[in-house]
Amino acid sequence: MADRYLFILYSLPSEPSRIRVAAWRAMKKLGALNVQQSLWMLPRYPGVDQEIAQIAETIESDGGSVSIVVGEFVYGKEDIIAKFNQEREQEYTELLSYCQSFHEEIRTETEKKNFTFSELEENEEEFNKLTGWFKKIKKRDCFNSHVGKTAAKEIEKCKSELQEFAQKIYEQHVSNKVR
Repeated sequence: MADRYLFILYSLPSEPSRIRVAAWRAMKKLGALNVQQSLWMLPRYPGVDQEIAQIAETIESDGGSVSIVVGEFVYGKEDIIAKFNQEREQEYTELLSYCQSFHEEIRTETEKKNFTFSELEENEEEFNKLTGWFKKIKKRDCFNSHVGKTAAKEIEKCKSELQEFAQKIYEQHVSNKVR
């Protein structure tokens, strides 16, 4: 659990709005919590200083200003951790709904006996998207949200289903060649 936090305060020109959107997206990708208007905070984890420095450079090159403070909590830490976990849980919950769609797709294609290589490629691509998304959320999950454990198990279930589906496609291919 993090003991030190980064507090980032920035200001940007009001136009063009794409600059504000880009800064907001960059902070969200890191898992920063928007405390107030342009005040963000996040746990100080390995590698984050370099990422924040890049964001600061971009903000300044876009005509903005940035202040970054390293600090620790005197009071209210549990509330802030709960807010971080709430944000991660929302992300994991959305990921879990996509995992359910993946399970349904595998089940449907298995019931149809649609054991083609193109179907396997399509499902592999979808699985790779899910795992990439999971890794991004996991990187931001500094406080190990309990929903993260559920998501990890669900990703493993997707992997297992995909492997079973690939095996069925292979077996179908081999049995067709033998005939």
